[in-house]
This record gives sequence, C-alpha cells and structure tokens, in this order.
Amino acid sequence: MKKFKEAHMKLALELRSLSEQVKAGTIKAADAKKKLAELRTRKLELERQIALANKPSNPKEIRSPGTSELSKALREKRAITLNGTGAINQVQELAKQLQAKTPVLKLVKYFYGPNASTNIPILSPSIATPGNYAEGETAIPADTQAQMVNKTITPYAYISLLPISAEALLLGSINIESELPVIFSDAFAQGYHNGILTGNGTGRNFKGIFPSIITANKVECAAAGTPKMADLVRLAMTIQDMTDEAVIIMNPGVYAQIMADPTEGVADLYKEALIRDKEIEGVGVILTSGAPGSVTAGSVVAVAGRLTDYGIGLASEITIDPIKKAGDSNTYFQATMFANGTPIIDKNWYGLATK
Repeated sequence: MKKFKEAHMKLALELRSLSEQVKAGTIKAADAKKKLAELRTRKLELERQIALANKPSNPKEIRSPGTSELSKALREKRAITLNGTGAINQVQELAKQLQAKTPVLKLVKYFYGPNASTNIPILSPSIATPGNYAEGETAIPADTQAQMVNKTITPYAYISLLPISAEALLLGSINIESELPVIFSDAFAQGYHNGILTGNGTGRNFKGIFPSIITANKVECAAAGTPKMADLVRLAMTIQDMTDEAVIIMNPGVYAQIMADPTEGVADLYKEALIRDKEIEGVGVILTSGAPGSVTAGSVVAVAGRLTDYGIGLASEITIDPIKKAGDSNTYFQATMFANGTPIIDKNWYGLATK
C-alpha cells in the first residue's frame, strides 16, 4: 500500500502544480486541458488498483458457511441461502456485441487532409478512337468528345455523443475511457460502410453505389422475380470486359436466392466456383449485409465495378472530447469526424436490376 500512497501523493502534487501554472498563465489552455485529462485518467486507474489491492484474498473462504452448520442443515433438511454473501467475480474485460463486417471500407479510395472540399479531376468521356489519314493530311479534325470535369467531395461533421456515469468511470472494474477509441471507431466504420453502399446522397449524406447506378448501366434480369445464375453471369461478363480489378457486391440473402436457382448444367459449374472461390468469370464477389437485401421489381440487387472508383474525403481523424455539465454527474464523450463519400465516376458502376 505504501507505493499506492506515494503515487497518490505525486498525482496530487502534479494537479496542484497544473492549477498554479493555469493561474500564472504559464501554460496554454489546450495544453492544460490535455494534461488535466491525462492526470484524471491516471487517478482513476490508481484508485481502481487500490480498490483491487484492498479486496479480500480469499472471499470464498471468508463468506462460506462452516462445515458443522452445513452438516446440521442437511440433517434437519433445512435450506441454506447465501442472502447476499456470495462471492462475486467481476470480469475486467469489456465484452462487445458482434457487428457486421465492413469489407468494402478498406478497398475504396481515400483523400486525406483538413480540406473544406476535395476536387477530383475526371476525364469523361475519354477521347474518341483515333482515325487513319493519308500522308501529308492537313485537315485532321480536333477531338470534340473528351471532357475534363471535377468531382467535388465536401466533408461534413459526423458526431457521436456517449454519456457515461460517474460511477461507471470511477467505480467500474474496467477502464472504460481506454475502450472508447475502439467503440467509436467501430460505430463510425459501420456508418461509413453503409453510406458507401446505400447512402441517398441528399443533404450531408454519403452518395451510395447502389442508388447511383445510372439507367444505361443497369443489366436487367431475363425474367421477373428472383435473379438467376445466368443474370449474375451477364453482370460479371459486362464488368469483366471493362477491367481486371472489378468486384461484385451483393447481400448474402440475395446470394442465397441465386444459389438456390434450380437450373442444372452450366449453372452448377458457376455455383461451385462461387462457393469455392467467391468468384464468377474471374470477378470477385463480396457478400455484405450492408447491401440491399430486398428483391422487388426494378430494384438493383448487385453492383459491379472497381472500388477505387469510389472516393471518401476525410478531413480529420476521430477526436474524442470529454464534456461536463453543471448539475449533471455524467461525463459526455463526444466523438467527431469530418467525412463524405461518392462514386468518382457514376458510369464506371453497373448494377443487376430485377424486372
């Protein structure tokens, strides 16, 4: 216990020194705030260690009823209850609920930097196919097809506010503050992943791939109802003719319906390749619950393209600020990140549309 007392005294001296520096104006407000947060975290961790050190070394032995009393109760057929005296094992590791994976998030293109907006130069359409001319030709026309335009990504603030009680911070068995970066990162990842796939692009929302498929790039299913394996093959062949880096993205539910296609023969060969390699005609297939799972008339149930043709502008990393309110025992941890996303060239994406 001596080392804990010494550490506690050292912390108190550091807090007093910081207070004096603030009063004297010898430290910047931002530096003082950062130092105070660090000292508070150390103080909470120290108090937790002191509490654990004071815990009885063998609580079961202290609280268990005596052998003679237990034997007597058995002979008299009485019931013995713990009445709140049972030992408690508090696990010091935070368990988290499973969340959907975010496979698309790591494959798109990122533009980093504290910029109000990012302009991406785009050549679309490209120049026309060159023609051949006789020697000495002087009337070769200039290309009128190529166009250079900008795609602008404007980051907006995404904010998550998590209130944590004073009891959870001070008396909890885990250091909840150390878990916050991972907790917030997972939450932002889920939001951005869903935005990449299904964001409606209105207001400050991400513009998603599925809603952005232009009419000319919709590969329509041959028949109404559930897509068949042949429909998915046509989508794969369409994008395979454009690039070797393409993938197909779909919901596992849609994938399961396609795999249930009763058509025999060639369809079975494609099913085997899909099951074994998650590829169809050399095009990789990504399954994610973030993709639309409803099969209705006119809906896009699978998209195909290069994920590097989707851009995300990140103006900052996640910042987490603790906020206190007068008369409120909670501490509010506010996580902020500036971001936005959009397909860089809409024409580079193709979709499988139902009838």
